Amino acid sequence: MAKFILSAFADEASPDIDEQVSALKKNRIEMIEPRNVNGKNISDFTVDEAKALKEKLDAAGIKVSSIGSAYGKIFINEDFEPHFEAFKNTVEVAKILGTKYIRMFSFYIPEGDDPAQYKDEVLRRVKAMAEYSFEQGILCCHENEKGIYGDIPERCLEIAEALGEKIGTIFDPANYLQCGAETYAGFKMLEKYITYMHIKDVRVADGAVVPAGCGDGRVQDILSELDKKEEKVYILTVEPHLKVFDGLNALENGNADKLNMSAFIYPDNTSSFAAACDAIHAIVEKVQPVRYGIIGVGNMGTSHIRMNVDGRHVGMRITAVADINPERLEAAKKLLPYVNTYNTAEELIDSGDCDVVLIATPHYFHSPIAQYAFAKGLNVLTEKPAGVYTKQVREMNEAAAKSGKVFGIMYNQRTNCVYRKMREMVQSGEYGEIRRVNWIITDWYRTQAYYNSGGWRATWEGEGGGVLLNQCPHNLDLWQWICGLPVKVQAFLHEGKWHDIEVEDDVTIYAEYENGATGVFVTTTGDCPGTNRFEITLDGGKLVCENNELKFYKLNGRISEHCATSENGFGRLEGEWIDVETDGLNKQHSEVVNKFTSKILYGTDLVANGEEGIRGLSISNAAHLSSWLGRAVELPVDEDLYYAELQKKIQNSTYKKTVTEAVQGDMSSTFGS
Repeated sequence: MAKFILSAFADEASPDIDEQVSALKKNRIEMIEPRNVNGKNISDFTVDEAKALKEKLDAAGIKVSSIGSAYGKIFINEDFEPHFEAFKNTVEVAKILGTKYIRMFSFYIPEGDDPAQYKDEVLRRVKAMAEYSFEQGILCCHENEKGIYGDIPERCLEIAEALGEKIGTIFDPANYLQCGAETYAGFKMLEKYITYMHIKDVRVADGAVVPAGCGDGRVQDILSELDKKEEKVYILTVEPHLKVFDGLNALENGNADKLNMSAFIYPDNTSSFAAACDAIHAIVEKVQPVRYGIIGVGNMGTSHIRMNVDGRHVGMRITAVADINPERLEAAKKLLPYVNTYNTAEELIDSGDCDVVLIATPHYFHSPIAQYAFAKGLNVLTEKPAGVYTKQVREMNEAAAKSGKVFGIMYNQRTNCVYRKMREMVQSGEYGEIRRVNWIITDWYRTQAYYNSGGWRATWEGEGGGVLLNQCPHNLDLWQWICGLPVKVQAFLHEGKWHDIEVEDDVTIYAEYENGATGVFVTTTGDCPGTNRFEITLDGGKLVCENNELKFYKLNGRISEHCATSENGFGRLEGEWIDVETDGLNKQHSEVVNKFTSKILYGTDLVANGEEGIRGLSISNAAHLSSWLGRAVELPVDEDLYYAELQKKIQNSTYKKTVTEAVQGDMSSTFGS
């Protein structure tokens, strides 16, 4: 689940820094690895020159990925001390430019000599630079290069293993090919050490330098492997070498005339740079082929973007976002500089930029947006709840079925190992039928500021409900997912009990099951500290989930049998508490997104399909209806009656609220309940 960030040696487009910035922006490259700037090598920059460069790059919105230095590109028998002293200055330059990395090499070996005889001296020099920069908070990253000690994977591995965390590894497929090494085998040897990549390619048959994917570097195969890495971010630095540019001869140790650049002909360096950028864009699009559009970039939409930026998604990339708030769109572009932005959901859906829309708008909009997207041939993943009432969700599923597209619900709590284990134990039948269910879920504490943060929140017209519609869809879903749907509920909902809102913020639901079992569900946003305790009493024991820990009291028999046959009126059925083992995995939203992507690509299972959106919502609708009517309500709920009663709440509302807009991009603290 890697995130690929594109950088480039923009000096291959032009020696002029302004033209370099222009080339980066034109080719959708968000970072630069500075090497030659206005005719001067970055290794020779003074601190003052670095400050001026930083100011220019900041103004353009370009970040520095690494310092493209030439340190380590002297012969091993040359004096190291002056080289090392100059290196120390470049560490300061790296700090000023705001990068964590400095590129380095492992010294030229005299032609014809056995590199092994220089190993100790190479490691001494590399260690000196790496340890110095590491102490300064900068990581030296070793690049493989022909003619130096670290030219082939085996010797690059020696360096990586010798210095451990104090050195990074740059993987350059073309450079390995030019040394006679097979790149994919080298990648498998070094993959756990790779910090970032240089992207250029070579055709082995004639030695021609070609755009990535046109040679034998197996760039796409390597990126496909990296994309499987857990929450990793990799910088891919485009290094075209498709046309002669200022400084190339120095970089090639005086051998630039030996490079074969005749395979692809370009009129100028701007064109060759663009071709190299186009090539890596095309490969990334093949590795991550599913295009997502995020509709609604408030709290949850922004959180999905951050997960993507952090490398938690696989096989997909975010290509567009939509929001009616221009400030939110601007904030999204800061996180994803080259994402396309739209002012409405319809504009995004009509754009052709996406294969999937992820809907993170207020609840009422989920259904119309989803239905429009299905009509336009897009797949839909929607935040919870799928809608405000089951009739909406039924219409969404009908539209999905008609379109033949994938429809999923963001029930991320189903990924929690604790709840998965509870479901497994209950559904297996090993411990008998359910007798009683109790869930006290009162750790949803919210202040008035939370309710004031959006005009739609906590209103019948904007949200359609309170704690049941906003905080508890996950819990209601888990309740029915683990235990099944009740057949009848009676509920007591207190509206605006603890906050200045018109919807419920304090709830007690009593439920009955077909087999005679009963359940109680208690929730509120007004308790502090709250409780999250989920108990399921089975005929053969009791499951207790609290503080994200699962315990099971395993009885030595069955309650039903013991109650009927025991001759001791006060006798107890003995048992013991057992700590239940789980797989420990709880990947939340990212797993829902990744499985949705996998469903599109490979037909694998979703975490929750669109039809599941009706089940938990039916409990919520029944609870509201029960409270409004003052009586028990049977499931399935009367959809027309519920809708009519909801419209009465909306039409009779006299509530006026104060709104203070705010976006909390990190929603991770709200995922656990």
